[in-house]
Amino acid sequence: MEKIIVLASESERRRRLLEYFGVKPLVLKPGIVEKTMDDPYETVRVNARNKVLSVIYMAPRNSVIIAADTIIYSPYLGVIGKPKTLLEAEEILLKLKGGWHSVITGVCIVDKDKLSYTVFTEETRVKMRNYTRDELKLYLASLEPLGKAGAYAIQGLGRLLVEAIVGDFYNVVGLPITRLYMELKKFGIDLMEYAVKRYVVEERGRASRGLPY
Repeated sequence: MEKIIVLASESERRRRLLEYFGVKPLVLKPGIVEKTMDDPYETVRVNARNKVLSVIYMAPRNSVIIAADTIIYSPYLGVIGKPKTLLEAEEILLKLKGGWHSVITGVCIVDKDKLSYTVFTEETRVKMRNYTRDELKLYLASLEPLGKAGAYAIQGLGRLLVEAIVGDFYNVVGLPITRLYMELKKFGIDLMEYAVKRYVVEERGRASRGLPY
């Protein structure tokens, strides 16, 4: 029997990433208050695990639950959170300007029936450009920085502020998809297989409707 994939998250970005690979997850909203500890790796591991635990009783049988937590970290600046105002966003982006920082994601995967689980972290290094004041003002005017860890969205206009990335791009989006693929295979879930099925079905549908590629 095919496993039910549950995503314990309020993140549209994470849901869309899974859907891109042919997975239509059951999305459950985690009921936790995220913690921030001195150790950034422990922070994301604990938050990811707590998100799973907060929804495990709601998840159906035969399900595998996935939860993730992402933070921006610099040894000089510490953990950088999500700005609630444009002023906070401006302060964060001025601190990040021209330098490197880490995007660290913790992921927890639990098989509800077997109670088997894994928790791992993935780190991606990001270097921001020496963007101008005018560029920063334009980006702030988009309102995109609000509610984004580090005050930028790499999958949106925020990519124009980034000079270089070392590591998994999708980890910066919020879900380290390559590592997740490898870990999910241990739970009997193959994202490659899901994706291929999705593309085959889509292409057959397009062909049957006479649509161009």
